[in-house]
Amino acid sequence: MKKYLSLFHLTLFVVVTAIVSCNKKFTRMLPDTKYTDTVTVSYGQRKVLYLIVDGARGTSVNASNTPHIKTLLSHSIYSWVAVNDPEATSIANNWADLLTGVKKEKHKVVDMSFDNTNLQNYPVLFRRIKESNPAISIAAFTSSADFANHLTTDADKMKLLNTDEETRTAVVENLKTDTASLVVGHFTDVDKAGAQSGYDTSFPAYKAAIEKFDGYVGDIMTALGQRPNFEREDWLVVIASSGGGPFTIPPNQNDNTIFSNPAANAFILYYNPNYKPRIIVKPFTGNRYIGKTIRLKGDAVTAQIDDAGDYNIDDTTNFTIELKIKKNEEAFFWPSVLGKRNEWSAGHPSVGWVIYLENHYWYLEWRGTKDGDYHQVRGADLKKDKWENISVKCETRAGRRFIRTYTNGAFNNEGEITASGSLSNNNALKLGFLNGNGHGTPDVYITDVRFFKFTLPDATIDRYACETSIDQSHPYFNFLAGYWPATDGQGTLIKDYGPLEHDFQMQGTYPWESFNDLICPPSDLSLAELVPQTTDIPAQIITWFKIASKQSWDLDGRVWLDQ
Repeated sequence: MKKYLSLFHLTLFVVVTAIVSCNKKFTRMLPDTKYTDTVTVSYGQRKVLYLIVDGARGTSVNASNTPHIKTLLSHSIYSWVAVNDPEATSIANNWADLLTGVKKEKHKVVDMSFDNTNLQNYPVLFRRIKESNPAISIAAFTSSADFANHLTTDADKMKLLNTDEETRTAVVENLKTDTASLVVGHFTDVDKAGAQSGYDTSFPAYKAAIEKFDGYVGDIMTALGQRPNFEREDWLVVIASSGGGPFTIPPNQNDNTIFSNPAANAFILYYNPNYKPRIIVKPFTGNRYIGKTIRLKGDAVTAQIDDAGDYNIDDTTNFTIELKIKKNEEAFFWPSVLGKRNEWSAGHPSVGWVIYLENHYWYLEWRGTKDGDYHQVRGADLKKDKWENISVKCETRAGRRFIRTYTNGAFNNEGEITASGSLSNNNALKLGFLNGNGHGTPDVYITDVRFFKFTLPDATIDRYACETSIDQSHPYFNFLAGYWPATDGQGTLIKDYGPLEHDFQMQGTYPWESFNDLICPPSDLSLAELVPQTTDIPAQIITWFKIASKQSWDLDGRVWLDQ
């Protein structure tokens, strides 16, 4: 008997080695983790159970009494802070993301009309699977006619039910009797409850709907485990919400990132009995910035330094100006936020410079004494209600001078200033509204203003952009000509903690306002890439079936491993 077992082990080793060698290029596939001597288990037929629940906020599911879902976590890859497309235009948009593996820019599903879609080029994963392996049978069950009519046409079996309870029953009965390899159940009652009451567990009806869905999960998992051939099958169970819904996040929980958007807060769970547990949590979203400052709003609240000759910029001056800014509106049309010139008006008269806002982005504009014309260099977009850092510098290269702009330490654009001449003038240095015509007024907070009489290296700008203060540990601290934290918290001055001690004098009527925010938060796109997204799921399922994803499919999702 031992000889036969040894021979079996050797044969199995050779076969597995050959398979691995032939598939090295598919290194992103989920690994096989069943290391037993039982042939039927090692070669179990791969199947997928995919349960979609509309309107279930990840944080709310986690906070609810959901024992059946949470029982699965010890063998799951999962996240309560998974995200859907934060710019999704309708729940149909979310469904298409979940089933095509691409976003609306590709599939073009933007509303419930399903007009002018691009599903012929970016189809539901059912078609991808059937084209690659026609033997895989697909069954889908839903209580939504729109979901059924537009997104399940490539399933071998589809049933449109009247209620979620009927959907639960249909999935259970299918698991008992059918041989389908992909079973999809779509549930809508959680979303209906959220729309009526609110998408948070503080609303009893919404919490009860989540817990009722958890009961459906328990019934379905029981049916799955009781399948006659279950031991000879290898199931991936995917449970995911299409997204959350509107709810006002408490201020102390709002970090102004995608993770504070309750409509984008999904949950995703990938379960297999052989998975090691892996939870993907909320990533680092930025440094905390706390203080008390002035809101520069309209033309009445400003701050200025009258004796500002030390901040003149002539035709040989190398400089770097940095500041933190938080916009209180989405878009602006040409208000100054910091400048030194006689006026800021249409036609750009007077010698000097100004940092101003246009639409969603910012600019540095200047007019010198030589060429008689104005010039500008654009920065990047700034997000409403988020502290961000902007930097502008002048550097000399091969005898020519250039203005360069940076946002949160990242280079934006540059323009040549060589021919402009001097920007020097006898005007005040002003924070906020600068007198003139043809432009709007600001509504911003500005802090941590730094004026260096030196060209900081790009690496230094990047390294210190999101630091909220400066001291002698900064490598170019001794080149500061002015440093205004603007977080004094009281009084009529914004004090200069640089060597020249030129304080800004406040003008108008204003309070000192407290803030407690993140500084330089990563973009929503960058943050979303760090957690599971609803568009990941089709790629995960396709990979589970050991179907090689084709480059021509152009999927947006990634595959998550249990390690």
